[in-house]
Amino acid sequence: MSGQRVHGPREGRRGGAVGRPAGRLAAKREAILQAAVAIFLREGYDRASVDAIAEEAGVSKQTIYNHFGGKERLFLAAVEGERNRVATRFASPPPTAPAGVGAGAEPPGGAPGGEGPARGPAAGGARPAPGDARAALASYGRQVLAVLLEERASALRRLIIAEAGRYPSLRPACAHGEPESLVTAGADLLRRRTETGELAVPDPAGAARQLVALLVQRGLHASTYGTQPLAEEEAAALCDEAAELFVRAYRA
Repeated sequence: MSGQRVHGPREGRRGGAVGRPAGRLAAKREAILQAAVAIFLREGYDRASVDAIAEEAGVSKQTIYNHFGGKERLFLAAVEGERNRVATRFASPPPTAPAGVGAGAEPPGGAPGGEGPARGPAAGGARPAPGDARAALASYGRQVLAVLLEERASALRRLIIAEAGRYPSLRPACAHGEPESLVTAGADLLRRRTETGELAVPDPAGAARQLVALLVQRGLHASTYGTQPLAEEEAAALCDEAAELFVRAYRA
């Protein structure tokens, strides 16, 4: 068998069986993914069962197999779904500022990089000045920490690390690192600041990846791998130090 799916006569062009709109199928798939994350985080990969996930999602066990083929592919799909959720939260921060970073805290307001309208004290209370690369980088850093140290994202990261050693087939979940949109936003910020002459960054994408890695590793250490909230003052100091390091390294 080639492994390619053969579409039967009762399947419509919208990706589902006749009488089942694509929207309903997408909603059911999303319900399965959300249930999978909840069960995997509660039980771990080994103890989690497709039966429990099906019950949590309110679907049949066969429906899960139809969508994902089995527990392993479901786990990988759930991880990718969480990466997309984190990327969406980073791109569209809510209007309220957090009391702390991580463990359920919401990301600070303003557009990624702090160059949009700032909302709330975690965004520094004001929009960074056009010539203040340090403030813009620090604001960007606080947004990165807020989404990547969020309680659910941190718990799933710990689960992936714990299970990938025992189940090599799950290692693809570790392969992509942090959501690419975070790096892209950082690269855009560094590129803009280079174009204005404030910084001289020859490889904005590479530098942004280094900045995200620095922020994440220091944030994980300070928050005990996301098991406790990172105080806003501590997160701000961490981001200020990272911003200062990059401004010194890339000062024009």
